[in-house]
Amino acid sequence: MKPRTMTALSHVLLRDMITKDDVIVDATMGNGNDTLFLSRIASSVYAFDIQKEALRKTRALLERHDVRNVELILDSHTNIIDHVKTFKGVIFNLGYLPGGDRNVTTVHDTTIQAIDRLLPNIESGFMLIVCYPGHEEGGLETEAIDKRLETLDPKKYQVTTIRHPYQPNDPPLIHLVIGKKKDGT
Repeated sequence: MKPRTMTALSHVLLRDMITKDDVIVDATMGNGNDTLFLSRIASSVYAFDIQKEALRKTRALLERHDVRNVELILDSHTNIIDHVKTFKGVIFNLGYLPGGDRNVTTVHDTTIQAIDRLLPNIESGFMLIVCYPGHEEGGLETEAIDKRLETLDPKKYQVTTIRHPYQPNDPPLIHLVIGKKKDGT
């Protein structure tokens, strides 16, 4: 088995959880690679970013692949619920826009706000969060997410974390939050 990046590993997990009938939210579209991946396995995808450059790059990628089941939204992940009411899952691939300005990153306070607003909507779905603690804000964001997720009621949510604990330079990690239905399953 070859080593996988956390993004590639997240795609393995997502492929197992998403069907062609599902609506999925990409909370941080970036260059559109996750959005493109999701468009191939879900019924529809709503992708969010605050940077016009991210929308431009993602739109171009989706057009090259003739993708038509994605709506791109220029807005913060804190406002997802204002645009999309019903979905099975949401993914966050945090950090900065690859190839963009590294000073423009997701930040811990708005990411926590987004998580808090989205949690009630995943009672029978999921939230997958790829964190990048290797840069200053990424470290703060990862710590804040860890602290928030450890407070979740285990009767309502199952949290799984995948880390590379013996790798140098604070490698990325994945948090997978699965909502338990009211019957506890």
